[in-house]
Amino acid sequence: MRDTAPGAAAIASIGKFHSRQRFGIAPRVWEASLLMVALLLVAVVPTGAAAQWWWRTHVDSGPIPAVATLDLYARFVDLTPITLNVAGGLNAPWRTTIDELRRNRGLWRLIYLENWNTVPQPLREDILDRMLTAYRPVLMNPRAWDRMTPAEWDEVPQPIRTVAYRQMTAYWAGFYEVGRRYGIDPRQVRDTLEAIVMSESWFEHRAHRRDVTGNEDIGLAQASDYARNRLRWLAAEGAADVGFADDDYWNPWNATRFLAVWMSLLLDETEGDLDRAVRAYNRGIANADDSGGAAYLAAVQRRRWRFIQNQDAPLGWTLLWRRAREIEAQDWPWLHARSVAAPIAIPEAK
Repeated sequence: MRDTAPGAAAIASIGKFHSRQRFGIAPRVWEASLLMVALLLVAVVPTGAAAQWWWRTHVDSGPIPAVATLDLYARFVDLTPITLNVAGGLNAPWRTTIDELRRNRGLWRLIYLENWNTVPQPLREDILDRMLTAYRPVLMNPRAWDRMTPAEWDEVPQPIRTVAYRQMTAYWAGFYEVGRRYGIDPRQVRDTLEAIVMSESWFEHRAHRRDVTGNEDIGLAQASDYARNRLRWLAAEGAADVGFADDDYWNPWNATRFLAVWMSLLLDETEGDLDRAVRAYNRGIANADDSGGAAYLAAVQRRRWRFIQNQDAPLGWTLLWRRAREIEAQDWPWLHARSVAAPIAIPEAK
């Protein structure tokens, strides 16, 4: 048998034959199918083109309408820019947005109460109310105060601290019944002690001052070297129920307690003369009656009248003072029933 290779045409023919056989299609049927497909394409393509022409001519004849884009983020936040002052008396300008101001607690810590005076009223009320709600657990809660550290108080915005520290002072004034044995109105004592805290540190628990003699006044009540050492000695002798290490005075819970204890001792020294005890708090009992003592007493009385009793106080302070009274009525109802003392007139300077 001759050994010959099939030609190319033969191979192609065999391939077509086998592919048709594989699908079970006879040659004539296969060719008819191809013809039908071709005819369908010829019919469908012009029909599709005609349909598209009809749609564009009779339905979609006008320009495509403009559709405004939806800024979903802006629907939920207010990105209105606002510039306000921060850092208390430094009044450093800070540019932000209303949304950031409403929700950023880090920003709240930069804004002191005096800075809120220049913020528009509706926004000021909104954010201070948010602040009071967020920090409600530390406003009037001795259990929380007893656990908190100075570092934790650093995280609390300054407006909230002014409320909490006033309440701390009121708590210790009542706990020690400061001035009771001398028949002094407890509301007057409370307000006076709060005004002393304001005069000494402006409600800053990290306040620190060193004078030319080297004496250091530290903490919320600005306890002097002499007062701190004297209280420790009295505690060791059993004449006082507490004596703090120097570092303890950075904690406002301890500093306000010191103030109540120390003022009780000064009232004993002055035989119940509250004004002279206030003078002595700043000048010492030996110099209580000098001009420095008189100036200090006048400053305390002025702040007691304007801020603590809220007579013609700045806008931010007034709002927070009123809100704090409302919260006090809910949390400390026994105190609120007798909390609003009649404003004490400031005596005329001689």
